[in-house]
Amino acid sequence: MKYDKELNEKITFYIDEEYSRFHAKLIPGVKIRGVKIPNLRKIAKDFCKYLDFLDNITLNNYEAICVACYYIGLTTKDEFLLKSRLDFILPLIDNWATCDTFVGTLKIFKQKNEKLLPIILDYLNSGSIFTKRFAIVCLLTYYIKDKTINDLFCKISKLQGEDYYIDMAIAWFVSVAFVKCREQTLKLLKSNALNSNVQSKSISKICDSYRVSKEDKVLVKTLKK
Repeated sequence: MKYDKELNEKITFYIDEEYSRFHAKLIPGVKIRGVKIPNLRKIAKDFCKYLDFLDNITLNNYEAICVACYYIGLTTKDEFLLKSRLDFILPLIDNWATCDTFVGTLKIFKQKNEKLLPIILDYLNSGSIFTKRFAIVCLLTYYIKDKTINDLFCKISKLQGEDYYIDMAIAWFVSVAFVKCREQTLKLLKSNALNSNVQSKSISKICDSYRVSKEDKVLVKTLKK
């Protein structure tokens, strides 16, 4: 396609074999050429001048898909365009790294937060593991607030046990919620809403946080099932 050669040349220029070996261990089953995330973001920025970029690249490898994700994050300013682009890219995401780093690039959520919530909640019903994880990570990054937290707890707790990567995202969500909405999260941990695996991982992540007091870390450890 139109931009395939240019994209491949840029990716090849930044390949780091040592990083490739290291990163491949973190994402089993995914072929990694070895380009660090800051360089993939730089490549994406280089392509932002092309409005037709997404229509003219072949997305059949980890690095190309990452660049496409970061391009979407950098260039998408409209909620309607966002929905169509997410529907295009999310089925191609097959690992936690692309999923999680993609979320961080979507600055549109900071400008049009409430308008975009229904879109994200809809992705919780996807049949794809990583589309569901994407939705959970979006929620923990942009939507943890006192007025909505209990509703979000209810929605994401229904996904427990579906897959390891979903359970880990739920635990991550709970750990962030503990920092931002302590009382509601403490109530959740004292209930029977979380299964033993998610409860344990949530507590572990809470205890790893530098934003949680020593006293609270001691407290949550007593709530392990």
